[in-house]
Amino acid sequence: MNTLESLMYWATTLLLAGGFFLALVSIVFGKSRPFSIARLLVFLAFICLTVFGITRWVRTAHPPFVTLFESMTVSVWFVLLMFHGLRARLPQTSILLLPVSAITFLLMGWSSSLPQEASPLSVALTNTWLFIHASFATGGAAAFLIGASFSVVYLIGRARLESLQKTFAVLPDYNLLPKSILNFLIFGLILWGVMIVSGSIWAHVAWGRYWAWDPIELWSLISWLLYGLLLHTRLTFRLPQRLFCWLTILAALTVTFSLWGVQYVYETIHSYG
Repeated sequence: MNTLESLMYWATTLLLAGGFFLALVSIVFGKSRPFSIARLLVFLAFICLTVFGITRWVRTAHPPFVTLFESMTVSVWFVLLMFHGLRARLPQTSILLLPVSAITFLLMGWSSSLPQEASPLSVALTNTWLFIHASFATGGAAAFLIGASFSVVYLIGRARLESLQKTFAVLPDYNLLPKSILNFLIFGLILWGVMIVSGSIWAHVAWGRYWAWDPIELWSLISWLLYGLLLHTRLTFRLPQRLFCWLTILAALTVTFSLWGVQYVYETIHSYG
């Protein structure tokens, strides 16, 4: 990374850490002032990460989707983008700040352990379908993580949320949280499905086959089927809401593993860079 990239990257990480800490203090002790500061810090983190991505894109002359490090930071950017878009439209979703700041800070911490230098594009990666595939992968992961964040808020419980009413002027309607979870899971399922299809097209162009049962392909399919099964059981068989929330969080872990964890366990033909 060059100096500006490094500065923006570490500023993002520290701002998210500060945002999570202050949001936690605010909710535990029922203080509104730390929460307001936490919102500002997380917004500044989004700005810094945006500058980081643009700077890296300009320097490398390709979108920052190529390395494992870039995939993770772009997913953080998408999570923050969705959160701030939600908060701008529905101020009551600000309560998502706690799980969102925790998730994004953990991902930034994980990314700091990865090789951070940009890689030149190999022949297989110089294809438009790759960037379509990577965009939908990171966007789909972000949608699933936002859905998991709504699940965390639901699991906090109605009584605890109502006890925060005096601290926060606007809080989400507890009864509407399940609908929000469903909406983001459906959105993520669509994006993840497009990711799988576009990845197959790219694989055919690059390697001459649509599907090879590679571990990343397999885990991506498992994640997609798991979310489809979750939605089906919730909508058709009325799966209990709290159980559904726990399973939603578990499913988000499979998405995280399929994107960034498979390389630690399996040999894969999918290589970043």
